[in-house]
Amino acid sequence: MARRPPPRLTALLLLALSSGATGGVAQSRPEPFQTVDLRLAVLADVSNGALHRYWSPGAAYGAGVALPFYAGTVETGAQYARPSPRRDGVPRFRSLFLYAGWGAEQKLSGRWQAGGGVRVGVLAMRFDGDTISVPSRRESEMGLALRAALRWMPFDRWFTEAAVTYQSILTRPRTEQVFLSLGIARRFDTPTWLRDFLD
Repeated sequence: MARRPPPRLTALLLLALSSGATGGVAQSRPEPFQTVDLRLAVLADVSNGALHRYWSPGAAYGAGVALPFYAGTVETGAQYARPSPRRDGVPRFRSLFLYAGWGAEQKLSGRWQAGGGVRVGVLAMRFDGDTISVPSRRESEMGLALRAALRWMPFDRWFTEAAVTYQSILTRPRTEQVFLSLGIARRFDTPTWLRDFLD
């Protein structure tokens, strides 16, 4: 429904992803499934596509889990949004993007890291309003997201992360959005029983 991402954004995402992939080989990294990161984030939709002519996106909220993998990092999570209509007769709706993804990280100077990744998932939408037939109130579509992030790790276990994400949902016409996010995360040692199961 929106325009394609600007070339600079695409280049940024690819650069972060490729630099993270090469950096992961050169530096020491945790063993697979050794740790688990729990993340919370607030997202702002900064794109301006067809979706925004009918709905005001408002804030979105994300939560996820990430673990080191044999190559890079694997993750899963959810992103919730509740846009509000800009026009009369346009229904409210809620959306939940459930995803799984892979990423890579590159250590920068000091306590800074850069990273990038790709997510694949399903966006489930539920529309409000009595004028919509019951089968049409729910819709789900496949989606793809590319992400670049900058992380600050002031402590061993806690860190903050700022990211830009390009998300494409395979509706007809396609819904394309760009999100800026700010989040906080806590790293834990993976429980032995869970690590044994994942191994």
